[in-house]
Amino acid sequence: MHFVPINFSDPGFNPAYTADFELLVIINQHHFGYAVRHPATQRLVRVSTGNELDELWRQQEVAELIASNYKKVNIAIETQSFCLIPNAVFTNEDLLDYTKFLVVKEANVILTDQMESGQNTVIFTAPAEIIHKITALYDSPKIEFAPKGWIKAVMQTQLLGQNLYLYLDENRLQLLFPEGENIRFYNQFDCSNLDELVYYTALVAEQLKLKPAETTLILCGRIEEGSEQQLYLQQFFGKVNLFNLADFRQHTALKQHQVTNFLGLG
Repeated sequence: MHFVPINFSDPGFNPAYTADFELLVIINQHHFGYAVRHPATQRLVRVSTGNELDELWRQQEVAELIASNYKKVNIAIETQSFCLIPNAVFTNEDLLDYTKFLVVKEANVILTDQMESGQNTVIFTAPAEIIHKITALYDSPKIEFAPKGWIKAVMQTQLLGQNLYLYLDENRLQLLFPEGENIRFYNQFDCSNLDELVYYTALVAEQLKLKPAETTLILCGRIEEGSEQQLYLQQFFGKVNLFNLADFRQHTALKQHQVTNFLGLG
């Protein structure tokens, strides 16, 4: 699946003056995206996605990310090696025992993060090389589990009804099913076409004993209203809607379902 990158900059934002702003960077194996956010208003004044990861290490190409003096820097890592542990049973003493659920390579480091709205601690891995490069670029950045951005946004604004939440990205599908204030189900799947999209969504719905006709799918990610992904899913589920709330307080050029991954970071 292919999605058009976002390239937005608020006309009133001057990248030369960033001392009052936060920088949010999301990194995966090949690409990165970033947003600049005002912490008091939570408004995003700059969003750019789909950038080649190598550009992040070449300072002359991303001068506004490196040279500016941001109030706070958050780096979020996308990874397929993770494990969510309920806070009720998680202890730091047992951290090494939990890592047996991960795919840990020799060149990886093990990190933890808190899912504030999901009552879980997440343990995840990241390439040590990337972590070293990040700490060389930024002074004491906060390193986070990237999916928590959209998960937190969903958990804080749960809609009524039986809803299964999807985040669609390049060759990746994330599925979330909240239950009250808890995460009942969350997982990721490699997904490159429409048939795989329907297959994994239906598989999770079946595991959760959700009836497709009675289940609403809520979509996040860089898709558009009436996209082929949305129309194809509508053939199998009762309703398929984009994540959209009335109190979205961002620039009108930004679409809420497309920037949920940044909204919950920090």
